[in-house]
Amino acid sequence: MDRKRHIEEDAEASISKKAKIDVVSAGSRTEHRLDTESRQAPKEDLVARAKAVAARLAKAGIGSTTSVTTPAAVPPPSLPPKPVATSSIVLPDKEEIARRVAEARQRVANATTQAALNSNPYISVPSQGKKKAPVPEVTVPQGTGLKMKAHPLLLETASTAAKPNQSKKDRFKPMAPKFASTRANARISTATASSLAPVKANPYTTHSAPNEGFDGAPRERVGRTLQFSTKGKYIAKGNQMRNQSQIEALKQRVAASAQKAGLESSFDVVERSFRREPPPESEWWDSSLLPNKTYSDVANGVHTLNIRTDDSPITLYIQHPIPLPPPGDKNKVEAKPLKLTTKEQKKLRKQRRAAELQDHQDRVRMGLIPPDPPKVRMANMVRVLTNEAVTDPTKLEARIRREVQGRKNAHEKANQERKLTAEQRHDKLEAKKIEDERKGLYATLFRIKILADPSHQFKVLKNAQQNGLTGICIINPNVSLVYVEGGSKGMKHYTRLMERRIDWTQPSRRRDTGENTEDREEEEDAMEHDPVPTTPVEGASLVDNRCDVLWQGGIGEHSFHSFKTVKAPTDNLAREQLGTKLSGFWDTVKNWKPADEDLV
Repeated sequence: MDRKRHIEEDAEASISKKAKIDVVSAGSRTEHRLDTESRQAPKEDLVARAKAVAARLAKAGIGSTTSVTTPAAVPPPSLPPKPVATSSIVLPDKEEIARRVAEARQRVANATTQAALNSNPYISVPSQGKKKAPVPEVTVPQGTGLKMKAHPLLLETASTAAKPNQSKKDRFKPMAPKFASTRANARISTATASSLAPVKANPYTTHSAPNEGFDGAPRERVGRTLQFSTKGKYIAKGNQMRNQSQIEALKQRVAASAQKAGLESSFDVVERSFRREPPPESEWWDSSLLPNKTYSDVANGVHTLNIRTDDSPITLYIQHPIPLPPPGDKNKVEAKPLKLTTKEQKKLRKQRRAAELQDHQDRVRMGLIPPDPPKVRMANMVRVLTNEAVTDPTKLEARIRREVQGRKNAHEKANQERKLTAEQRHDKLEAKKIEDERKGLYATLFRIKILADPSHQFKVLKNAQQNGLTGICIINPNVSLVYVEGGSKGMKHYTRLMERRIDWTQPSRRRDTGENTEDREEEEDAMEHDPVPTTPVEGASLVDNRCDVLWQGGIGEHSFHSFKTVKAPTDNLAREQLGTKLSGFWDTVKNWKPADEDLV
């Protein structure tokens, strides 16, 4: 009997132990300790503890069908124990225990899902119609009992935490799906325009450029100190403003007085240099198409323009422009012939003369030309004229001398005929100058400190004319300007003359004596058309007189047709003589200073 009781006690303890391990994992240690104690406790305590275990299982939702047979009343110790049938004890197998545990888990999951459906209004309860749609099985989180995880919507996270003024409906808004769907996009885009508000950038989460440092955190505020103005600061500003106004008034008075005197101040020059002319009423390429020479004719219609009229420049003919040679061809240098030595030159001359003599002899043999008369001289007279020289030698000598003189006269006459006349020489020089200018035009600007000496004026004028240069010489009491333009050869010669050959510090000699009368007359003839002062300025010293080249370069065309000398006592007259294109040269000459003077 004692052995059977021990078997029953062990079976009950094993069943209670397995159920407690599967359902209540948190209290496994305590119950395990109770089971081990139950083996050694008295029978009354064992029955009480089994009942407590059954009550806990029932409270957890596990219905226990295991029948635990309560032992009969214990007879007095004097009587022997009543025998108990072995078939009354039913031991559940492992499959039954696993099935019951699965049912308990299913009930807990269903209860949790129902609680989530009741608390969240956005989760719709699946409708059960005639055709019952298969209800998706809710995945139970890992862990059971106290270690079981709650549903994400039940967690009070930062995103789902309830706010003071937030409703329950807004609290459990569905999250945006992680996949593209039309219905999800439609639900998200239902927000009205009034609910959208401009989002301000968070300085703590703003990321800076990849190449720059972190600029998200706000900068530390630095307090500004008080700045006190120094004594007399605003008094100095007021004095400066008053001085500026006085200077402006002085400039206006100077400009007004200069305008009355016919002079032009430097301020007007600067202002005029930046001033632009207004646009014309019509461009030259459109003037022939406009009847009134203004663009307002276009507003009247296209039919009013000179397009289909008889005098229209637009015709059915095609104009073929004359082809011009490339401008670079004139700068090409012709290849020079091979230079021969003296011996080679004599050899070529001998061969050429021999060929000419042979040709002449062949023409005489063929009878095309008469033979040349014999060339008799006093040296070969006896050998050529043997008989005549014996009979009358005096008469023969006179005839020979006449023939010699005749040949000499014919030679000189031929040379004189080949000689160029004065007009031909002039034309030849002009042709050379034109050929030199075809290779390129060049211009040079000279500045002469004092050009009051008559000899200096004559040299400047005469050498420019002889070298075929055009330009102008402006004589001013303060400074003189010489502008010349022409070919490279003449420009090179004239520049060398102005810089080296003319001594600008030596005045001219006195003309009171009768010496050099011819030179004086020639100088007067040259200065006849261009009157300039014939005597130097009184008190002007030529010790520091000099001539400098300020500018040299190429130009496209001539600005002057000849070289002339002009006297201009004012700046306005000097600029008018130079014209609009070259008026800036006068300011350059007037404001230029030598480098050695700047150093001093």
